[in-house]
Amino acid sequence: MRGIVAAAVVAAALFTPSASHASDLLPTHFSEFTLTPSTVDVDHDTVTYAGRLVYTDTDGVDKGVPGVNVCAGLESSCTKATTTDADGRFTTDLTLTTTGQDPTMVEGTATVSFRGTAAYRWVKADPVPLHVRSAPTRISLSLDPMPSVIGEKVNVSGRLERQTADGGWAGAPGQVVRIYLHDPNTGVDRPVVSKLTDPDGYYAFPATVPASGQWTVETRDTFERLDGTPSNGPYQGARAQTDYLTVKDPTQIVGFNAAPEPVGKGATLTGDGRMTRTVAGGSNAPVTGGDVDLQFSADGTKWTTVAHGRTDDGGYFTIPAKATADGYWRAAVESGPVYLPSTSSSDHVDVRYRTAISSFNASPEPVTKGKTITVAGTLKRDTTAWKAFSGQSVKIYFQAKGATSWTYEGTAKTSSTGHFSHGFKAAKDGIWRATYAGGSSYLAVTGSGDYVDVR
Repeated sequence: MRGIVAAAVVAAALFTPSASHASDLLPTHFSEFTLTPSTVDVDHDTVTYAGRLVYTDTDGVDKGVPGVNVCAGLESSCTKATTTDADGRFTTDLTLTTTGQDPTMVEGTATVSFRGTAAYRWVKADPVPLHVRSAPTRISLSLDPMPSVIGEKVNVSGRLERQTADGGWAGAPGQVVRIYLHDPNTGVDRPVVSKLTDPDGYYAFPATVPASGQWTVETRDTFERLDGTPSNGPYQGARAQTDYLTVKDPTQIVGFNAAPEPVGKGATLTGDGRMTRTVAGGSNAPVTGGDVDLQFSADGTKWTTVAHGRTDDGGYFTIPAKATADGYWRAAVESGPVYLPSTSSSDHVDVRYRTAISSFNASPEPVTKGKTITVAGTLKRDTTAWKAFSGQSVKIYFQAKGATSWTYEGTAKTSSTGHFSHGFKAAKDGIWRATYAGGSSYLAVTGSGDYVDVR
């Protein structure tokens, strides 16, 4: 709120007629009122109010009103009081402000007022135009460092200068500079801040880079009068703007995992995780439709991209790839027009040969209680092709009908053809199955079960 508002409130009181009956008061008016000069600028900021307050006597002759207060102001306000002399004349100087949020050097009107006394009626002079010659200005803009990454800190600075009477340039102090980043694609301006220039016209503002765009600084073209309407002020507007500056988003890959672990050689492995980006406030947000590479390294130093995927609406990705050897897996974001590159932590996955149990059967079906049930099948391994896996131990398990757990029943050894067989005494209805525990080079496997009805 303007500092002059308090004076305006005073003026309202000055313009309130005396409680005495108007018919008992001598009428007054300003027979003279001048404003010198009528045009001001930043180098000539003082105006002189002069005039004469008179009353109309009972004989109809105008006479000066001596020794009373009259008040000079702008837009009907009361800013500075002075006293009339013996002839009702007055003069006073008023210096107009040119700095801060609400300078008083704004083109409008000037007036003087008399609040009246017990003997004289109140009166206000007709307003006199006050013209303002706005000084031409120019403004500079500098960014240090030049913005390149969203969320980084930059210092926005420059100087506002005004043209002097001799055609030179000098700093414009105490002026409001508006600083913002303009996006020409959306028309959005952010962040919008206002700073006052220092006594030499310089300004500076530390900013966080929010996005790509054009950094802009500007000063206002018009200033606000006391009645709220815009008008010319001490300075013309100035504006400076950068070219469109493209900045990139820092990215992160979080929660990366490669599975299953271990994985069968030649089988499908999946790498999953989430891609995020750093926003201006420093927090992370998911990236929708982001490109992610799945990379492999045998030694954890030299990486090769083996598959590619994209993130969903939540930033999550799942990328399948063929597992061929032991090694490390990671996800990576390549540098592009929008994002900075990043990589996830690595995950080591052991690759083993796949195994399988085929032709598994428990017979006869059904079987008489107490008779022998023969459990048999074939164990295979996949090295370069599926072949019989001889000399391996295969464990046999049984789950009785209605039970929830498995019971170990015995172990069978595979032959040169991978075949295994073991006989058991039939006691209850239930499911039989075989498992191979695997090893350092081979995956474990559990075959499908076979239900046998015992009667």
